Amino acid sequence: MNTIFKIDMDIFKQLMRLKLTNIRNKLVEKIVNIYIWSGCTLFVMGYLMQSSGLAKNFGTFQLASILAVIGLFELYGNTATLVSDFEGDRIIAYYLTIPSSVITVLLSYTCYYLIISMSVSIALLPLGKLLLFNQLSLMNINWVKFVVFLLLVNLLWATFAFVMSSYLASIEKLGVIWCRVIVPMWFLGGFQFSWTAMHSISPILSYVILLNPVIYATEGMRAIVLGQNDTIPFWICCTVLSVMIICIGFWSYKALKKRLDFV
Repeated sequence: MNTIFKIDMDIFKQLMRLKLTNIRNKLVEKIVNIYIWSGCTLFVMGYLMQSSGLAKNFGTFQLASILAVIGLFELYGNTATLVSDFEGDRIIAYYLTIPSSVITVLLSYTCYYLIISMSVSIALLPLGKLLLFNQLSLMNINWVKFVVFLLLVNLLWATFAFVMSSYLASIEKLGVIWCRVIVPMWFLGGFQFSWTAMHSISPILSYVILLNPVIYATEGMRAIVLGQNDTIPFWICCTVLSVMIICIGFWSYKALKKRLDFV
């Protein structure tokens, strides 16, 4: 048993080393992209929209939401990469033939996606502080909770990529993922509203959107950044996301096994 574990760990290290070879260039490109999009969003929501009656701390509200969904946007690219591989070189199929467990191979992909999205999320904080200045108090953030929750959120999106790629028939249908999955989850996941606000307008719909994992990601992140005011309790968000990660992980394994026909 120890020998098998040691072999798996050695293979995992080699796979991660291979995947992280050119990570610097990829990270720089992704950070520039998120800076442009987030910078525009934070400037508009943190300053310009104040004249329309938005709360003074809405910029910080929006920053917390962005931190929660960066991994969701990465889901699109991760799914595209996986499906392209399924239809082309089938590198993942080769990895599944090496003397290692399937879990080890899939875990290497998951950790790679996790490292990318977490790095981009953390890199966003300096820009958020620069643009929001006094609106954002870094001293009031519980950094232990922040790191743990950021890990949970991005682990969920990293795992979810396997489900999406397993059911996407071909790369030509990639737009389906954006229009039918990512956008509805994003807009109805509390990106620009709180669950309490939704509940005050439509109690029935507010309970329906509790099926959306994004609502727990945005509410939990806002509880950390803004404080536990009119948000779903932080530990409930952590618990629900943890259960979802386990369920989606099991679903991913089954879906990939059917798609790739591995043993």
